[in-house]
This record gives sequence, structure tokens and C-alpha cells, in this order.
Amino acid sequence: MPSSEPGRKTSKAALIAAPLLLVLLTLLLVEIGLRAWFNLFPPMNYNLLPPDKAGLHLFEPATGNAFYTVKPGYRQKFLRHEFQGDVYTNNIGLREVEDFHGQAVDIAFIGDSFTFGWGVEAGERYSDVVRESFPELNVLSYSYPNGHAPVNYLAYLQAHPELLPRVLVLGLFAFNDLASDTADAVVEEKDGTIISVGSRSLKVDEGGYIVDQGYTPPTVLSGRWLKRHTAIGRAVNVAMHRLKAGKQAPAKPDEFKAIDRGEWDQTALEALDHVRRIDALARAHGSTLLVFYIPFPSFISASPVCIYAADLCAQQAQINPLGEALAHWASGEGIHYIDPVGYFRQISARGEKLYYPYDGHWTPAGHAAAGRLIVDYLEERALLDPDRTAVRSR
Repeated sequence: MPSSEPGRKTSKAALIAAPLLLVLLTLLLVEIGLRAWFNLFPPMNYNLLPPDKAGLHLFEPATGNAFYTVKPGYRQKFLRHEFQGDVYTNNIGLREVEDFHGQAVDIAFIGDSFTFGWGVEAGERYSDVVRESFPELNVLSYSYPNGHAPVNYLAYLQAHPELLPRVLVLGLFAFNDLASDTADAVVEEKDGTIISVGSRSLKVDEGGYIVDQGYTPPTVLSGRWLKRHTAIGRAVNVAMHRLKAGKQAPAKPDEFKAIDRGEWDQTALEALDHVRRIDALARAHGSTLLVFYIPFPSFISASPVCIYAADLCAQQAQINPLGEALAHWASGEGIHYIDPVGYFRQISARGEKLYYPYDGHWTPAGHAAAGRLIVDYLEERALLDPDRTAVRSR
């Protein structure tokens, strides 16, 4: 009588394999479903999105005077729950549609993520609003996001004096520019010329993202890799973080920082000195500097990203000590300066949203408002033409 042992082994293998295949199939379907859902309805927490959509990956390490540069001729999708769009660069790494081949520049913009246009399309930035108002002029933005401060702008212009325009607009987000970004910069200088600007905390990884200095890429299919590169892993990771955070939100400061009181510490004074040197460089090349103060959203209206306790947030939207201190400083230095706080508050009071509530950057309406102020200032002060007249396209 033949043995039935092989048949029993096959049956046992099938009994084990069937549930395993069912689990794998279920996980695959959940993965596909989550990916589709997160793409169709971007979640508020961008850690639930894949890295290639949740973050900018257009950077590369620099060999020159900055810790990073931007890839030329690059394009990527950028996604948040409050906005989405394309980010692309031209032949020299600027976020501009047209390539640059040495043309004379009439108006140029320097600054960080606000001026770069974080959250809006190229064509919607406040530099684009100015370009549309003066179509006969060459208007460019030299701005990059992530960790740049006045010293980076100074280094860039020292290295590229040929890019100095007739009017140079500095978008000054004082919350970072006069504080953390300046403190993070490692500057090497010789005889008044900046040789390099590094970062104490940031670097560019092999994927083109700006990451913490201590970051090491995870091994493929490791636990860390699965947490970031699968929708299930991201969802589980975010859920675990929320559980660890607990139900009670951390207490917010109940006293304004010195900078928000309009007081300068050593870091702020260092950053302002870099702005002063940008002005001197501009003057030496026949250019005029215009500083545009970019206020934190909670200075304009109630904001979820306000860093202070609720009573201070309400108070902050009624006062403007930082803008006033910057105005006093600019006046003393003879530097052109625009403070948009009053105008922004008027528009916001009418219900127009100038900032994304949770991201905290300007909406297209915020850029439009900033652009209008700059166009009006250029006209009123006649900064563009040698005969001191400026003709605006109506």
C-alpha cells in the first residue's frame, strides 16, 4: 500500500501558505489604498506623504560659498494638504521659467522660503507680481528655501556681482533670518570677502533633500526604510508618535522672545550687519537695496502656528514692535524699507487669507499683497530709472 506522507506534507504547506498569502495580499491592498487616498486627499501631517512629494529634493552639496546649491534644469511635484504644485529650476538653478544668459537685471529678489515661493506656483510669487507690473524690465528671484539667512545672500552677491540689479529687494523673514538661521551659519571670511557659509545642523543627502547633519539613510527594506517609504509604515509611525505625545499639548511660552519685543541680541545684530554689508555692496555697484519685512503670521491675525500662549498670540496681532524696530534701524542706515503689517491686517480683517493656516507661508493672496506694496513703493520713490521716473504698466 503506497504511503500518503508526501500528500500530507503538501497539505500542511498549503495550509501555512494560504493564510500568509492572504495577509500579504491584504497588506498590498491596504498599501495601494492608503497611497491612493493620501494622493487624492493630502493629509495635514506631511509625514504621511512619500518623501518625493512631501519635501523638496532639488538640492545638491555646493563646492562654492554655500552649504548647498540647487540643481539646474530640475522639476518636481510638491504636495501639502494646503497646496500642491510644480517646482522647477532654470539653467543656473533659479526658480524661473526663462533661462539666464547674462542679461542685465533690473529688479532682483533675495530671501528664503517666502521669496522662493513655498506653497505657490512660479508666476504667483510677489516677485512675479512686480514683473507683471513692469513687463519691460528683467525681474529675477535668486531666492532659495531651507536655512538661508542674510549672510548667505551676501556671500552669493559677493560671488556674483554681475547679478546685482538696479533695485535689489530683500525679503527679510526676521523670525528666522535674525535668529536661528544666522546662529546656524558657519562663516569663513577673508579680507571682507566671504569664502564659505556652512551649516552647523544641516546637510544635503544623496537624494537631494536637506536633512540633519547626523542623518544616515536607512538600509533598503529595514524598519526605518519601511517607516518612511511605505504608506502603512508612515501611518503606523505617525500613530505611534501621537500616542507617545500624549493627550496634553506642551505648554507654550507666556513671555515674548527678545526679537519679538523689537530687541536685538548678538545674533540679530550680526544678521543686521550682513544686511548693512549687502547695502554697501549694492551701492558700490550702483544698485539700490529695498528691505521688505516679512512678518510671522501671528503678527497679522489669529494663527494656529503662533508659538506663544493664547493671550500673547491675541496681543501679538495688535502690536508691531519688531517691524517698528526694523524701521528705526533701516532709517538710521539710510536703507529703503517696507513694513506690510498695517496693510496686511486690513486685508486679513476683510477675510482674505494671506497665510496658509498651518504651513504658515504666504498664499497667492499674500504674495499679491506684498507685490502691490513693492510696486507702489518703486513708483512713489522712482527708484528704477536714471531720471528718477518709473512708468508702471497698467
